[in-house]
Amino acid sequence: MIRESDLEQAVSQNVISAEQAAKLRALAEARIRKPHETNERFVVVNNLAELFVSIGQVLFFAALLIAGGSIGAGFGVIAGWAMAEFFAGHRNMRWPAVVASIAAALCAAWLVFVATGGFDRDEWQAKLLLPYLAALISIGLSIWRYRLPFLALPFACSLAGLAGALLPWPRELSLVTAGAIALLLAVVLDLSDRDRMTRKSAFAFWLYVAGAPLFLHPIYSSVTSPGQSLVAIALVLGIAAASCLFGLLLDRRSPIVASLIYLGIIIVWSARALAISPSLQTALALFILGSGVMLLGIWWKQARAALLSVVPAAFVNRLPLTEVRT
Repeated sequence: MIRESDLEQAVSQNVISAEQAAKLRALAEARIRKPHETNERFVVVNNLAELFVSIGQVLFFAALLIAGGSIGAGFGVIAGWAMAEFFAGHRNMRWPAVVASIAAALCAAWLVFVATGGFDRDEWQAKLLLPYLAALISIGLSIWRYRLPFLALPFACSLAGLAGALLPWPRELSLVTAGAIALLLAVVLDLSDRDRMTRKSAFAFWLYVAGAPLFLHPIYSSVTSPGQSLVAIALVLGIAAASCLFGLLLDRRSPIVASLIYLGIIIVWSARALAISPSLQTALALFILGSGVMLLGIWWKQARAALLSVVPAAFVNRLPLTEVRT
């Protein structure tokens, strides 16, 4: 990538004119400020060096946890925060900073778990309340300190665990609640960054990845037990269709991905009802799902444009931008 100093040197050495340099700057700025189009950025590890360091981190923290006790966990919390500060603040290595932040949260949860007496078969859910809270606070502080979007994923998972241990209703309802909170926050971030040029959209991406299965899995599992009626099948198809519309409106694929396994179950049930050979039921489900996903992926922007064409303009103007104008 050409730097500003390169352009200045090129002008001073008469390689290009000042007018040409200005045009190059304008071209670069236009590229940087170009709307997100229809491709969600999916970057976890920048390079092999970060992955190599992360392997060492996993081995290091695994040794601390295997050593056990509050001493190992306490040292893990300190080491995790020190590593995160070093990699995020001094080396600009995002993935090792993410691994260190997650390790610090796990060690904090384990430290609290050991300090509160460990596992209790009769009150195991209540015993996990404080460890989940410790992990949630640790991840939240890491997000506030380092602004690493991937940490939104373990944050949402910690929130789901805390909701399951805290709320006085069935675990499935707690997961739905946590998933709904994650999805709502993702939507708010998405709508505040319609061009997807800031970290808000990156945080929203990982909140969708975590929130969609947390929200949808309990709903699907409640209507996909063996022997369900045609009404249950219709409910699954209706939920999947709603997830698809939701994903298209916000230009996000995660809600659709979260529905695939349950659509596969419905296809297998239908094939069984049609007396199709058991050996072909799974193959048929995979073929239908694979073909559908490929076609939707190829014509995603056309499908989104068609949907937005029937949505009121006042609502469309609040949604993330799309490459195909309607």
